[in-house]
Amino acid sequence: ATTFDEFTKLVVTKSRGGSGGPKLVFTPIQLNVNKRDITFANQLFINNEFVDASDTSRVLRTINPNDESVICSVQSATKGDVDRAVKAANDAFESGEWPLMNARDRGKLMFRLADLMEQHKEELATIESIDSGAVYTLAIKTHIGLTLDLKI
Repeated sequence: ATTFDEFTKLVVTKSRGGSGGPKLVFTPIQLNVNKRDITFANQLFINNEFVDASDTSRVLRTINPNDESVICSVQSATKGDVDRAVKAANDAFESGEWPLMNARDRGKLMFRLADLMEQHKEELATIESIDSGAVYTLAIKTHIGLTLDLKI
């Protein structure tokens, strides 16, 4: 398994309360929407870990446009946080596993990510529907479905 594949599995598994491998530490937001339990982080994800913003007093309230209820509060990145995230992403891209892989292995990882999205499309559509106010069927068929159907 490559670093990116392990990362993808780790994020999906840990964000859903799975076991094995290093533990991603965060306090999950847990909601029951459309008779479905969903769990997600509200922190910044920088350099393979969930972290609070440098200024923890800066938060953004995510509003459900359907009923104007607060879904949750999320960390608001400062300029310094963005700089750290860009540097970590650049370091990973320039000197991590990705540039050392051949195109076939990169393609396998991208297809694996698409497979994971397919496996969790109902949960993704539920999150998208409360975040954007879209009807669930529109979110699953269009917002998520068209993304999965995209061929590059």
